[in-house]
Amino acid sequence: MGKLNFKKQMKNERGLTLVEILIGIVITSLMMGAMYTSYNVVNKTYNQVSEKAKISKTSRDLISMLMRDVRMAGYKYYVGSHTIEKFAEKTATCTNGVQLPKTSYFPFENGYDDESKSHNPIVIRKKLLGNSKIQPESALDPPFDNRTQKWTEYNGSLIDKLSTDMCCDQIEIVYEDFNGNDLLQPFKKYRITYFAEKTGTINEPSYGVFKSLEYWYQARKEGDCIWPSTSTDEWITDKLDDSGNRICPECIKRELIRDNVVDMEFIPFDQYGVVIKSKTSGEYPRPIPKGGDISIRDRLFDIRGVDMRLTFTTKDNFFTRVPRNKRKPLELLSDRKPSTNTTTTGTDTTNTNNNVAAADLKLRDSVVVTVYARNIGKDLFK
Repeated sequence: MGKLNFKKQMKNERGLTLVEILIGIVITSLMMGAMYTSYNVVNKTYNQVSEKAKISKTSRDLISMLMRDVRMAGYKYYVGSHTIEKFAEKTATCTNGVQLPKTSYFPFENGYDDESKSHNPIVIRKKLLGNSKIQPESALDPPFDNRTQKWTEYNGSLIDKLSTDMCCDQIEIVYEDFNGNDLLQPFKKYRITYFAEKTGTINEPSYGVFKSLEYWYQARKEGDCIWPSTSTDEWITDKLDDSGNRICPECIKRELIRDNVVDMEFIPFDQYGVVIKSKTSGEYPRPIPKGGDISIRDRLFDIRGVDMRLTFTTKDNFFTRVPRNKRKPLELLSDRKPSTNTTTTGTDTTNTNNNVAAADLKLRDSVVVTVYARNIGKDLFK
C-alpha cells in the first residue's frame, strides 16, 4: 500500500520540460552577459580615471620640480659675521684661521668662449635634444644638436619618424649654496639642466625628460690657508677625491624624470613681461648664439621669469576610437608650427611638424605655468 501511494504522489508532481529548462538557461545567460558588460564598462571607466589621475600627478611633480629650480636661479649666498667667526675657529690650524669672504670666491664665467663653462643663471636653448655637456650612456643615446639630425638605430639604419619634430627645449639653471661644515669648499655652486632624449622604440618613438646636476669644483687643498682663484676641474658630476669617494654625491649625470613627453617649451621674459628673443633669429639669450645675433646674449640678466609649457601623453592607448571631427592634433603654443588637418574616411589625418599624431588613441595633458626668477638682476650673480 505504501509503495502504491508513493507512486500516485509522484504522478501528481509536475517537473520542468526541456523547453522551460532552455528558457531558463537563455535568461541566465542574458543576465550574466549584462553583468559582465556592466563590469567591463565600470572597469574601463575606472582605468581611464586612474590613468588621468596618474598623468596629472606626474605632470604636477615635474612642474613643481622645475618651478623650484627656476626660482633658485641666480641665488647668491651672503655670509654673516657669526658664520665667518665660527669658520675661522674650525680652521685654527692656519694663523687666525681661514677667512671666509662675504660672498663666494668663484670667478664668474660668462661662457662667451665656451658655453660648457657658463655660470649664467638661466640659459634656454630652443629645440635642442640631449645634453652635449655629458657623455651619452650608449650608442643608442647620442646628443642631438638640432631637429634635422636623424636618429640612428643601433644597426646603423636611419629613423625618420622624429627628424622633423618640434620637441623640445633645454633649460640650464645655476645657483649657489653654502655648507659651513665643508672646510675645503664651503661655498657651493650647482648647475641643473633639464633636457629631452629619445626613450621610445623604433615603431613608437617618444621622449623623456632627463635631469643632470653638476657641481663647480674649486676647493682649497688641505693645509692651504687661502682660497684658490681658479678651478682646475670646473663643472663635475662623478669625480672622485684622493680617497676614492665622490666629491659631489648628490650630483647626477643623466636621470630620467618623466617619460612620454610630447613637448617641453621654455620662454623667458623681462620685468615688463615681454618675451626676450632676437628679432632676427628668434633665439633666446645664450652665451654663444647660434643664429648670428650676438647682441641677444647681453640680455641674459634681463630674464625675470619663464613661461613653461609641457605636454604629456599616456604610454598606451587611452581611447577606443577616433570620432569624426571630434579629436584634432594638439596645437602647441608659442612659435611651434601649427598642424594642417584633413579628414578622410572618418579619421583625422594630419600633416604636422610637432610629432603629435592626430589619429592615435592616446590621452594628452598640457600644463602651462609662469615662474618668476626671484634672484636674477643686473650684476647680482657676477
